[in-house]
Amino acid sequence: MAEGGDNYVSPNFAQKLRDLTKELGIYMIVDEVQSGVAVSGDFWAHEHWNLDSPPDFVTFAKKMISSGFYHSEETKMVTPYRHFNTWMGDPVRAHLTAEQNEIIRDDDLCNQARVSGSYLHDKLRELQEAEPDFI
Repeated sequence: MAEGGDNYVSPNFAQKLRDLTKELGIYMIVDEVQSGVAVSGDFWAHEHWNLDSPPDFVTFAKKMISSGFYHSEETKMVTPYRHFNTWMGDPVRAHLTAEQNEIIRDDDLCNQARVSGSYLHDKLRELQEAEPDFI
């Protein structure tokens, strides 16, 4: 939804959706291809939702250098290499991803994204108030 104009899901909506998926026995899948890896102020954007239980699957790519997903213990594959190729990654990408994640942690990039994002958001709101016909 980020490419569609930054339509954010509220924590309240996300929690009700999570409750519904639990009630109906449906897996909750969160796509973090665009929103994951520290760009939202948390490592994963869905962390802003403060869910009572985590999503069953979270997909990632692009900013993570490698692509893949992680999932709940309940959905663990019983057959090795069940998800091969794109979802399996490769040793070089895994190493690059590990190095990238150390830099994110060591340079406090989540916090930097949070601070700069808040600043930009506040300035855009000020501009919107000053120029409501344009923003």
